[in-house]
Amino acid sequence: MTLSRQLMTLISITVFLIFSGTIWISVDNTRSYLLLQLATQTQNAADSLGLSLVPHMQHGDIAAMDTMVSAVFDSGYYKSLLLTTMTGKVLISRENTSHIEGVPQWFIDHLSLQTPKAESLITTGWAQAGRLTLVAHPGFAYQKLWETTLQTLLWSSLAFIASLVAVLLILRTILRPLNAVEKQAMAICERGFPIQEHLPRTRELRRVVLAMNKMSAKVQGIINELTTQAEQMRRDSLDDSLTGLANRRAFNAMLENIIHDKEQGGTGSLAVIRISGFADYNRLHGIQAGDDLLVDIAKKISLTANAYHMSTAARITDTDFGVILPLVDSDKAAEFGQSISNAINRLANTIDMAELAHTGIALFHETSTMSEIMSDADAALAEASHLGGNGFVIQSKKSEVPGNIAWKQLIEKAMLNNDIHLLAQPVLNLQRQVLYTELRIRIQDQDGNILATPGVFTSMADRLELNTTLDQFVITRATGLIEAGHATTSPLAVNLSPHSINNPSFISWLENHLNHHGDTDGHLLFEISEHGLLQQIEQATAFIALIHAHRGKVVMEHFGTRLSSFQTMRQLKVDYIKLSGSYTRDITVNNDNRFFLQTVADIAHGLDIEIIAEQIETAADAETMQALGINAMQGYYFGEPAPLKE
Repeated sequence: MTLSRQLMTLISITVFLIFSGTIWISVDNTRSYLLLQLATQTQNAADSLGLSLVPHMQHGDIAAMDTMVSAVFDSGYYKSLLLTTMTGKVLISRENTSHIEGVPQWFIDHLSLQTPKAESLITTGWAQAGRLTLVAHPGFAYQKLWETTLQTLLWSSLAFIASLVAVLLILRTILRPLNAVEKQAMAICERGFPIQEHLPRTRELRRVVLAMNKMSAKVQGIINELTTQAEQMRRDSLDDSLTGLANRRAFNAMLENIIHDKEQGGTGSLAVIRISGFADYNRLHGIQAGDDLLVDIAKKISLTANAYHMSTAARITDTDFGVILPLVDSDKAAEFGQSISNAINRLANTIDMAELAHTGIALFHETSTMSEIMSDADAALAEASHLGGNGFVIQSKKSEVPGNIAWKQLIEKAMLNNDIHLLAQPVLNLQRQVLYTELRIRIQDQDGNILATPGVFTSMADRLELNTTLDQFVITRATGLIEAGHATTSPLAVNLSPHSINNPSFISWLENHLNHHGDTDGHLLFEISEHGLLQQIEQATAFIALIHAHRGKVVMEHFGTRLSSFQTMRQLKVDYIKLSGSYTRDITVNNDNRFFLQTVADIAHGLDIEIIAEQIETAADAETMQALGINAMQGYYFGEPAPLKE
């Protein structure tokens, strides 16, 4: 029960008791007064009538006495009248048998009036001649008492209602600051830190509001300070100080992580862009102009790379830039190379240089090594340099990957024939209990052979604009599993394409699907990459709100690949962040990453976000993550994705 209701209940009971007591005292006083008035009136009437009967008693004139008695008794104020001689002989007797009109019987029964009786001795001379007994009738007293009770009750009720209304208005005014404090506290829990501008006049409440404002500002300051430290730490450790791109250390960690990512299949492309004649340019134009040129080239590379999901742009030597393009095949690599070549040509024209930079692109797969990939890229780069201009070259290796038309037919046929199989990989908390189960997809032929790695499969679905259809297919399958009882022990998580959450038709479908499948509430999670969530903040915020409205949860995976992630962590109300494998891999021998992850954990826990470490492959890495305060872990050390029975 809320404080306002408790106060209203207490005040209502108190006021009710006060007014009930007031009514009872008023009625009881009226009753006592009426009884006294009846007794006095009856006694006076008996004495007066007795004196009037004296002369007639002397002469024994019964008729005259009867007339005088009737004149008094017929007024209706008396219940009975008895005139007797001193020996007990009844001379005159009257009895009023009329009922009390206008007064409820229950009122008479519960509030009885003891009718007074008066006696008067009739004397003739010094001798007592008779006795007059007169008993009052309570009818008029009951009527008066009933009217008084009704009037008192009416006015008391009006006063009671008016008092409650006044108390309610006063309480609402007094408690309004507490409601604001409650909203402020909830906002802090939701990663907002508002300050109440309006301060209440009540001293105690004013102190509470001031304390909440101070706490909100303090928490916000701590979070901002930690965020600034984490961003600076990341810059110092992983960013090139001049261009703002990733440095060689971050480049190597990201490439190593992608090659060994079992779920993404370790496929993709690596582009190396090398500036030509940079030493001569420095000598002619000065070091500052050379630095400005490096910054301009970095901007062109970063802008071009941002169009590719999960890409990483880095400065790997003084004059070499590298771009990692996960899941990018030869066709998309050629598209990237042409975009880079065009961008460099435009920049070269502005500084009047015929040849500014060349690009060599190497394709890699899960069996590749970093040295092989870099050698292939260097070979392609050497060929591009011989061709002249600002062109690019892709290593010429035979590709066994089918074309777009074949991929489209393969994906559509797989969904039509239900050849997409779901595997389950658990996410475990620190107690090694299943926090939730992530669904992994595999596409197989009739013989059970996997036709493509999950990363390549979903990447081609994105390229062919089949992503929303594929996501709908997996969500429908996951919903069926939940309704069949497969999520009784842990919720199920579905990976979504970034294109889907920015697609209005998909969002409309998802909302309708969730509305029609209420059993999924609380049992369904959605994993979206950090890159995907940060593309369109407003759409991502609306998507998260939709999922939360149906008691679902959202996971931001591959966290840490973008510097802006710290700035948007508060704005996006995700429930979990899953750290990029480039931070978690070999964490036991990487002191910088350990310190960085500790700071990330402090920030996330302050914002009520749980952290998941992915790609945990060894017991040592698991122990280190647990010591850092990571909430949950996932990786092949805990178990490979296993078939899920449907």
